[in-house]
Amino acid sequence: MTAPHTRHRIVPIFLAVIAASVTRTFAPVAALWSWSTLPFFVAAGLLYLLAHAMRAARLAVIAMPMLGLSFRTAFLLHLFVAPWSLVMPFKLDEAVRLYELHYTGKSWSRALVALLIDRSMDGLVLLGFALALLLSGRAGNMMLLALAGVGLTALLVLLFTLPVLLEAIQSYIFQHHYGPRALRVLRAVDYLRRLLMSGRATIRRTALFLAIITACIWIVELAAVATVLAALDPAASIAGAIDLMLVRADISWRILLLGDLSRRAATILSVTFFYALFAAFIPAAWLYGRRRASEPLRAPAAGRQAPLLQRL
Repeated sequence: MTAPHTRHRIVPIFLAVIAASVTRTFAPVAALWSWSTLPFFVAAGLLYLLAHAMRAARLAVIAMPMLGLSFRTAFLLHLFVAPWSLVMPFKLDEAVRLYELHYTGKSWSRALVALLIDRSMDGLVLLGFALALLLSGRAGNMMLLALAGVGLTALLVLLFTLPVLLEAIQSYIFQHHYGPRALRVLRAVDYLRRLLMSGRATIRRTALFLAIITACIWIVELAAVATVLAALDPAASIAGAIDLMLVRADISWRILLLGDLSRRAATILSVTFFYALFAAFIPAAWLYGRRRASEPLRAPAAGRQAPLLQRL
């Protein structure tokens, strides 16, 4: 017998965070609004929500073959977790996303690979943003952005190269080592290799969609930031919007949780984006809660193949 679907432990915690955020930020931020700028902030919120809807679609396309989830469940899962990205520091919201993928897909390992694929898609875009900041003379945040881009791009490369290396390791162990311990290591390496092969197969089958949707995500998100910036500073540049995007990503949790209102543009951006995601969170929490405990899993489609031990 399952607990009521909507009584998810994360919901009351999140509602408490929202109450604290509203208390701390609404009045100071409302004082910064005006009738002339409010349409810009509403448009920015809608654009940011659209960007996360596309992120949800990207995660769903990855999670369907990797975990056997339905598109709708994976889509709702992302919208259910998305607001945490603005209130949790150091990308800890990814831990919530990983747990939800594991719980719904019934596999920690496949959930982790699905999440790594999803995040690795942003690597080349972040490198492009770092180059734009460098060329514009805004090198302050460029190094951190470049490191993130290099790390995510390297992760994508590893997803393609590690299975080959692991197969070579398996062959070496099979040919040169015997005994129970060698067999246990061989099975562990074989499981990891097949898991990564599943991830690689997922990327190959959906590569065009993932490339297009990732480009669209960042174009729309950058447009959302630029819309707010245009209301505050009509002379702002694209490089300025990229820089503000990075500042917002770093400071939003301090704004929403600690009431840090020292950065006017980042404050308006964080609160606007948070309320936009919360508007989607309300129906997503209800719909996802109904599907979460009873998701009818399909057999994962990615990388179906016999283990190496059976093929040798």
